Amino acid sequence: MVAQGKSDIISQTSDSSFMELLAEERARLVRLCAHLTGNPGAAEDLAQETLLEAWRNRHKFAVEDLDSATQRAKWLSAIARNVCLRWGRSHGRDLAHLTQYTFSAVDEGEQDRLDLDDLPSSDAYDLEIELERGELAHLLDRALALLPPTTRAVLIERYIHESPHAEIAEQLGLSEDALVQRLYRGKLALRRVMETELQAEAVAYGLVDPQQAGGQQRVEQETRIWCPMCNKRRLIKYYEPASGTTGFNCPGCWHIAGHSQPLIWEGVRSPRSILNRQLVALSEFYWSAINAGKTLCVMCGRPCEGRILHSQHMPNAFYYRYGNDGYHGVFLYCSHCGYEECNPLPHLTIDLPEAQQFWRQHGRVFWLPERDIDYAGQAALLSGFQSAGDRARLDVVYQRDTLKVLGIHETTC
Repeated sequence: MVAQGKSDIISQTSDSSFMELLAEERARLVRLCAHLTGNPGAAEDLAQETLLEAWRNRHKFAVEDLDSATQRAKWLSAIARNVCLRWGRSHGRDLAHLTQYTFSAVDEGEQDRLDLDDLPSSDAYDLEIELERGELAHLLDRALALLPPTTRAVLIERYIHESPHAEIAEQLGLSEDALVQRLYRGKLALRRVMETELQAEAVAYGLVDPQQAGGQQRVEQETRIWCPMCNKRRLIKYYEPASGTTGFNCPGCWHIAGHSQPLIWEGVRSPRSILNRQLVALSEFYWSAINAGKTLCVMCGRPCEGRILHSQHMPNAFYYRYGNDGYHGVFLYCSHCGYEECNPLPHLTIDLPEAQQFWRQHGRVFWLPERDIDYAGQAALLSGFQSAGDRARLDVVYQRDTLKVLGIHETTC
């Protein structure tokens, strides 16, 4: 028997650990492959192929990164992306959302290859970013479908299949100069589609300047996001040029969110991603006012007062909006610039990180109106959200007078 060397033992131990870590990623990769290809039936095989490819190339993965879930996920996601791209090509599928390129700008003399995933780099695998890529791909697919077949074909061949100019020119019987001209005209045609038929969505993703598209008029776009309050209508994303505010409201019930500081969602463009970033910012803003009695004014940046409101104390300016029947919320007032605002309990609840997570997990939820309860001997309010797809619900308990959270309970059965 030949004795094993120390390096062999370490290698075997590392391989064993690596196999276990790869197995832990399988479920996530199945979901990712289903999303990237739009084919859940193929996702299992594609995820398995991703893991096999990762195993074959394990020598390329730095040992010091072995324990980093972030680095593993980022590496495996990149492999899955390539695996899905190969699958798409072999099955005659033009998976536009797997390409690195788009055609949103077409100024003469610009470079041919423009980044589709114009998103901020992140060390973490970010599901939000992956979902946004899918939404951008859906928009690109729709735009390409509106072009003449010959124009669509040449754009796909060059920017999605990444075929060289010479190869495409030979296939079409053109000179390379003529091909370049055709590509340029194709990008112009694609931009016209973005600025006309798909204008609202192109504006929402930052592919078209909203001021050029709509001047000083309010720009609205119906999203695919169901209202978390009534679950009856899809949210409308709007942009107000006068104030620079981007927001979301339900045409049937509530205004959900709005903000005038685009730096909050810098780097993301899909309605869902923008709304998520806004809710995170609003959570910090409003719950600071509740827990500390003050927060920083969104208009002037100076400290402003926050106080709890009940129906009988509502300022007249907000009575028409909320009425006086069972209203609970926070009132904000800035003595420096005069800014004032009321935010009711339904909004305060959706701003909670736990409520946002519940909404992301279940997709369609609806608001459970508050009711008075006794909680550990304290006068309290109980409210939350119910999943529309199953019996899962999120219950939030508030101290009645202060609205501070006493407990959050999630029921899954």
